[in-house]
Amino acid sequence: SSGSNALALCLGPPFSCACQLPSCRARTTAIRVRADGISGHLCSRVVLYGTRLCQMMQVAFLAALAFFQQTALWSLLLFLPAAGGDDGGRGGAPAVLARDLCDDNMASDFGWLQEYIKIGFFTDFKYSAWRFYTLNETSYAFLWFNSISFSNLDFVREACPEAARLALLLRAEERLPIRESEHPLLEYASLAEARPLAPRAARRGAAAAEGDAELVADWDWPLSEGIGRLRRMAAKLSAPEEYSVDVVMPYCNESLDGLLSRTIGYDDEWLSVRVPLKHARLLLYRLKVCDPEGREGGEVLSGEAALATLPPGALAAAQHFGAVEVVTVDARPQAWEAARYFMHLASRYDRLADFTLFLHPDVFEHVNPRTLRNLMHSLRIGTFRQSGLSSFEGEVPPWYEYVSLSHHYLTRPSRAATPSANCTLAELGFEDLHRLLFGAGEDGEAADGVQLGEFGFYCCSQFMVHRDRVHRRPREWYLRVSEDIPWEHCATSYMEVFWHAVFNEGALHEQKRQERP
Repeated sequence: SSGSNALALCLGPPFSCACQLPSCRARTTAIRVRADGISGHLCSRVVLYGTRLCQMMQVAFLAALAFFQQTALWSLLLFLPAAGGDDGGRGGAPAVLARDLCDDNMASDFGWLQEYIKIGFFTDFKYSAWRFYTLNETSYAFLWFNSISFSNLDFVREACPEAARLALLLRAEERLPIRESEHPLLEYASLAEARPLAPRAARRGAAAAEGDAELVADWDWPLSEGIGRLRRMAAKLSAPEEYSVDVVMPYCNESLDGLLSRTIGYDDEWLSVRVPLKHARLLLYRLKVCDPEGREGGEVLSGEAALATLPPGALAAAQHFGAVEVVTVDARPQAWEAARYFMHLASRYDRLADFTLFLHPDVFEHVNPRTLRNLMHSLRIGTFRQSGLSSFEGEVPPWYEYVSLSHHYLTRPSRAATPSANCTLAELGFEDLHRLLFGAGEDGEAADGVQLGEFGFYCCSQFMVHRDRVHRRPREWYLRVSEDIPWEHCATSYMEVFWHAVFNEGALHEQKRQERP
């Protein structure tokens, strides 16, 4: 583009872009964006006037977030416990904040994204942080402010040291369950030593002396609240637990080497380390038609015997698991994954692992690699169960017993109302499958009162479930669903919508992670 609206969003390989801007009293800069595993650059004009960023930089910042909000940022939520923090004697979050002086270093107009900024970038970041610490509220805006601040610490250190410290505390809290909080905490300490914060009263006085009509309110940045919660969280995680973990996959000789890739198709490293697998058992439910030796359905191979039947790519990945089993399944390929998931739950009902992950061979098509890595890491070191909603410790059922792993959230799924073109003649329709699974009231109303179609869910049949949640239904239920339902690709497609309901008392609607308390 050209003129004052010159802006390009570069997401890195396989995407690319070049900043080509007209000659003017500006220079070109590339701001690196790192948001839970996705790397990129923002190319924009920066007007040369001290530490202030021009309006276009603000648009660039927030435009990036629209891309990241449904994909990369959700893994932050998975590991940010919503325990209520100290309110410093203030009685909770402020009802409103006056403009923070840090916003002198930012533009006042954010273009078409202005509706998301109520007062100013840093003021709103501070306000949403207070609500996070005192009300367990994690909004989209809060994730945006935090991601931008952490991704651009060099600028934020100069423009607003308090915001830089807050971003580092939040990063440390995210990484604490997987024992990787040292780096942000060391950076926090270094910043605190190099740039002591001036007393807030002195800053207000300076603003008044300069004739600033909008003085900073009496609400400082919630840094002490962040440190306090980190301390409580560290104490809670000090006694690790031991979990057994199974990874279940429907299989037909696919290569699993994507599990070993650091880059997942990108040139830049996506993960600093690979997904940890040694503490988990891999169970591959391979179709009989895919078995090179033509074994009968129900035959189970384990250890070296199982590994010997795998193609090279799958063998390389499977060897990283603590144990491997290959189960031959006599089913049609059209049945896809649903029948094999239910088969596992029925056949292993009395000997399920503590946690079972149900994944596709191409897991990273719908699951953020960093999310899986964080999850598996916290299971390995025994902190997962204590790393979540600690203010809901008495919640029944507990939050950690069912976790959707996909980052794709769908609302009002069209398949619930109208079958796709290749499913118009299918034996089972959407409501037919719902009735077979859960029963239904009059007029197609679901048992929990939600009309079919009026709900949202995380797609694509990849999730983790705890043994106790599975046991809320009898083994006979899983056996019936596995054997009596004529599974084919249309029914399996509908089943994507119902996994949450299976493990959540029939409730079709699954809240977005950002909307949960």
